[in-house]
Parts: sequence; structure tokens; C-alpha cells
Amino acid sequence: MKWLEQMSFLGADLKRWKCASVKDLFYMFFEQAVWATVIYRVSRMLFLIDIPILKIFLRLAGFFLMKFSEYFLGAVIKPEAAIGPGLFISHTGIIRIHPKTTAGKNLSITVGVLLGEKGLGGKGAPIIGDNVFFGAGAKVLGTIRIGNNAKIGANAVVTRDIPDNATAVGVPARVLPNNKDK
Repeated sequence: MKWLEQMSFLGADLKRWKCASVKDLFYMFFEQAVWATVIYRVSRMLFLIDIPILKIFLRLAGFFLMKFSEYFLGAVIKPEAAIGPGLFISHTGIIRIHPKTTAGKNLSITVGVLLGEKGLGGKGAPIIGDNVFFGAGAKVLGTIRIGNNAKIGANAVVTRDIPDNATAVGVPARVLPNNKDK
């Protein structure tokens, strides 16, 4: 059951916070980014339950959870977005993830990240690999593929595919040369 898988994903998400003491656990409990992650996983779980008639009410409950996250935490992660285990949000505030976005494991997001469509009438959403980091204010627009282990710099606007192990910065984003190649 895919909906039950979301609970194990939530466990992987919370492990990325690395609580070494009771004090760390206390701070994690009051961290809004953790709340946004938990709300996403629960709303995703409710979205994936496919029992006729009941799914209408469960999706409505998931929608209200997402709206709570939007209004009070500033993070809009649609329950339709398929994000693998290990989601890490370092700070909440103006985070928006398109419902058709797919992402692999260990996705790291900071404040101001937008993963969405390209302009008016744009179709498609980003496809993100494993172990990807998005810096503050990064924007990924359209049906873009972000490779595994990629890093997207702060305020970068990505409008083209980014290969594996690359770092992209700027407006529009360009891939930095790899020092290993020299």
C-alpha cells in the first residue's frame, strides 16, 4: 500500500534532523520546517488512500492540512507531489512545490524555493533526482530534469536540464565547470 509507505518516508525525513540530545529533540518539535514536512507526509498519505467515497473526505482533510501549512508556515507542498524519503526543509517561508513534481530521495530545500510550471499556460513540472539541494530563493520552471547529486545555488532560475553531480547558479542558471575535469 503506497499510502502506508509515507510513514516510513516520514521516518527517513526526521532522521535527517540528527537529534543528538533531548535538547535537540525539543527544538525539533518546535521547528516549523519539521511541521511542514509532517503535514506534507500526512496529507500525501490521505491523498493516496483510494477507498471509494471515503477518499473524497480524506483528500479534503489533506487539502485543509496543506492550507494550514500554507497560511501558518509559508510552505505549500501539494499532496499530489511525489517526493521520496529523506525530505529536508531547513527553513519555511514561501516554499511552493507543484502537484506534478516528482523527486527522489534526500531532497533538501531552503526558504523561497519554487518548483513549478513555466509561465502562463505552461505545462509540466520538475523531475528531480536523488540527493539534490536547492539554495534559498531557487526557482525551477517547467518540465526540467535535475540530475542526481545536483546543487542549485541561491536565487538561481533553472530553465534547462541540469546533469548529475552539477552545480548551477545564476539567472538563467548555468552549470559551473567541474574542477575534477581539469
